[in-house]
Amino acid sequence: MMKLLTLLVPITLSGSAIADAPKPATNRIEIAVTKRGFDPDSINVPARKPITLVFTRKTDQTCTKTVVLTLDDGKKLERELPLDKPVEIAVTFPKAGKLGYACSMDMAKGTIVVQ
Repeated sequence: MMKLLTLLVPITLSGSAIADAPKPATNRIEIAVTKRGFDPDSINVPARKPITLVFTRKTDQTCTKTVVLTLDDGKKLERELPLDKPVEIAVTFPKAGKLGYACSMDMAKGTIVVQ
C-alpha cells in the first residue's frame, strides 16, 4: 500500500506542473503615439513570423489620428487610432527589408526593419 501512495504523489504533482506551464507569448510590439510622434519610431521584426503591432494614441495634440502601414507588396493598411484605445494589427512580413508606418499626412513616420 505504501508503494502505491509513493507512486501516486509524483504523478499528481507532475500533472499540476503541466497545467500551470506558461503558454508561449505572442510577438507583440507596443507603439505609442505621443506629441513627438511614434514611440518607438523604429522597430525590428522577424521575417515569416506572425507579429502584432499595437498602436495606442496617447495625445490629442497631434495630427496622427490614423496609422498607415506600408506592406512589402506596396499595399497599405490604414487604421483609425482612437484616443487611449489600443489598435492591434496582426501581420507577417514574408521577407527581409525596410518598411514603414506613418500618419495619414505622412508627417509622423516610423521604420520597420524586417530581419
